[in-house]
Amino acid sequence: MRSVFSLLLLCSFVAAQGVTAVADEEAKVAIKEFQAAFKKAKSVEERQEMVFSLHDIPNDATIKAIKKVIRHKDPRIRGVAALALGGMGHNPKEAGELLIKTYFKEKKNVEVAISCVDALKELKYLKYWPRFDKETGKGARSAVVIRILELLGENKDYRAIPLLLEMYRVAMPKRVNWKTGTVTVSTGADAETERRAAEAEFNRRYGRGGANEKRKAEGKAKAFDARNFSTQIRKCAKQITGEDFETDLDLHQWWIENYEMVAREMAKLDGRDEEKAAAKARKELPKLRKELDEIIKKLEDELAEAAKKQK
Repeated sequence: MRSVFSLLLLCSFVAAQGVTAVADEEAKVAIKEFQAAFKKAKSVEERQEMVFSLHDIPNDATIKAIKKVIRHKDPRIRGVAALALGGMGHNPKEAGELLIKTYFKEKKNVEVAISCVDALKELKYLKYWPRFDKETGKGARSAVVIRILELLGENKDYRAIPLLLEMYRVAMPKRVNWKTGTVTVSTGADAETERRAAEAEFNRRYGRGGANEKRKAEGKAKAFDARNFSTQIRKCAKQITGEDFETDLDLHQWWIENYEMVAREMAKLDGRDEEKAAAKARKELPKLRKELDEIIKKLEDELAEAAKKQK
């Protein structure tokens, strides 16, 4: 019997793009056989395998059959039903909309939500945006965030650049957490300089902590980095842009330098007029460049101030 894990692996290697629907009669026979076998199955694992077999029968009738199964009382069955929708590349719009609807209904059921995102990635269905814009924010589950970042990166989704910039600002700055307080210093400098600046600022506010407090602080800092998915965020940005950014300032500078191109790519993904988007971007650039210059100046001032306090 094929395990659920192997089913997930199989799904990840099957591409739905360019899928041709099977003949209606063939689909009808296969679905009838599935429904009869599903009723007789004695274990969840057997039912999961049967549901996933629908993945390889792309047809509108199959989508209708999956639509019924995806409401099953057992979330393990619903999750595999979502994965099966990833094979419906003959009709990505109907399958994609059902996946998005299911995702928002199942957000508390992490495995089902993950399956929905994985299936959307396989379908290459792009209408998840802007509905997924806030799905990596406060309260999001880590496994879901990772899958959404994979979805955005796989699709080279330039619409995610502003979101990634905000995530960079949270995940990339170096933090020193101590028992008696928290200090954050984001200078845009190298990691060692930022560490020294943060520690100097802590000492100014709270005094020096002992070795035990420092060990606790380092442990908390590592946990914080893991929760904020810095590796996945960085990988996603690289997949989309082709560049590897260490800090939010690096990404911000790239965005401004490529602002018109990004605007065109966003418009293309949304089906909007690319020339209008580019013209709008050109008008916005002077203000955005000025804002970036102000951010850089502020970071330089913070670094200079921190350096003075270390002497």
